[in-house]
Amino acid sequence: MSSAHLYHALKALQEATHNVIQQEDLEKVEKTIQTCAIVAAATGIGSGMLLGAGGVVMTVASVAAIWTMYGKINEKLGISISGNALKSLASAMLTNIIAGAGAYIAALVATTIISFIPILNFLALPAEAIIAYVAVFASGVLYIRFLTKVFKAQGCFVVEEGAKMDQFVKDVIREIDMRSVINDAKQSYDNDKKAGNINNHIVE
Repeated sequence: MSSAHLYHALKALQEATHNVIQQEDLEKVEKTIQTCAIVAAATGIGSGMLLGAGGVVMTVASVAAIWTMYGKINEKLGISISGNALKSLASAMLTNIIAGAGAYIAALVATTIISFIPILNFLALPAEAIIAYVAVFASGVLYIRFLTKVFKAQGCFVVEEGAKMDQFVKDVIREIDMRSVINDAKQSYDNDKKAGNINNHIVE
């Protein structure tokens, strides 16, 4: 497992459930998060998400990608959470990533100026892939942390929209080093890019 944050998040989830979640399940979840991040980068859903006037449209697209990923994670773990709750979670996670590290991500990919110049916009495409990958990957890490908190507090994965869910999200965000998660996600992107997983990816 190349991501330290994802490794520790999955390990904490397994320990919280007293090893009810098997190693095989954790490996499937890891693969799901990585694959969803690769698809996001390969399809360019991150275009303008944090930079430029197209932000609102692209944020909606990114929330959909994250929500879809959460649903796939739940399938791997045998968890049932309503679609509305997952949509709210995806939106909350992405909002906190942008609020907590949006400027940092923009600086990391260094495309703030290029994204506003139409004739040079093609140069921003690699950066947009990074933004999409990082946003989805980081959201996956945060979701695993969220599930761990839910299980520790309740002894099950029952999640409903409301104040309790919002508090779990706030607790996760408060306790995590967002920049470190972003750096970890960027390193995972670099690894997948080097291995050709992004350029050669075929959406299943």
